[in-house]
Amino acid sequence: MYANWNGTCGGGVRWNTNGNYKNAVTNELFLQLTAALHNRIPGDTAYLQRARDEWNWFRNSGMVNTDHLVNDGLNDACANNGQPTWTYNQGVILGGLTELYRATGDATLLTTARTLADASTTRLTSGGVLREPGEDDSCTSDGASFKGAYARGLGRLNAQLPDHPYAPALSAGRRARRWRRASR
Repeated sequence: MYANWNGTCGGGVRWNTNGNYKNAVTNELFLQLTAALHNRIPGDTAYLQRARDEWNWFRNSGMVNTDHLVNDGLNDACANNGQPTWTYNQGVILGGLTELYRATGDATLLTTARTLADASTTRLTSGGVLREPGEDDSCTSDGASFKGAYARGLGRLNAQLPDHPYAPALSAGRRARRWRRASR
């Protein structure tokens, strides 16, 4: 992944080797991976620096919109492309910030993660059910996997926080899945 970090838009990992598109999930996964590797390799400094560089770039990239939701990526002018705020983009960043907090002890990372989690648990739910942009009561297999990535990231953040503020949201998701299975 690091081989695909380049100077387009001031840094970040590009989506694929055939272009320079910078999207959220690629960079969120890079943040989570590099912080996790640092946390698991005694004496590491290289992965920690890459994680810090990634977060500094991502935080300033413009992918986080004014509603504190992560849009899909950047346009050719290196500005937020306004594309959907998929649930997986909201969850993966939560997992990445939690992992980077574990690496550094920097409490501002958890504060930022809480701000993002508060926005997504409020703005991307309807009747207590997490929804993809434009999604009705049906959920495709993509939607289910997107929500799974969200729940993993939110769960990691929730477990790191002493007050476990997202336990109700995580429980609501489990209840909704049981209800859907029972009604089939």
